[in-house]
Amino acid sequence: MYELEELNPSVSDATVYKHIQKLIEAGIVKEVVLDDNQRWQGYPWKFYGLTEKGRAFLDDHNLLAAEETLQQIYETISDKPEKMVKYENALRPEEA
Repeated sequence: MYELEELNPSVSDATVYKHIQKLIEAGIVKEVVLDDNQRWQGYPWKFYGLTEKGRAFLDDHNLLAAEETLQQIYETISDKPEKMVKYENALRPEEA
């Protein structure tokens, strides 16, 4: 959630959270958490990913075509906060 909040400064954290919750309720996004024994203080333990339904929806509407390009653009951001870089490199659940 932190990355979304940082990259969308004009949107409140609460709004980002509400939108993610609506996507979860619609079955587009799933929430995946690390097991207790994999959690480390100061690192994220909750992650979000597309469900198969979500990926199919985006594919049906030709919204996945730019996925690789968007990833490349994200990787070129040179002034990421240290916390964002730390979170990018955090242990993630396999099913996320």
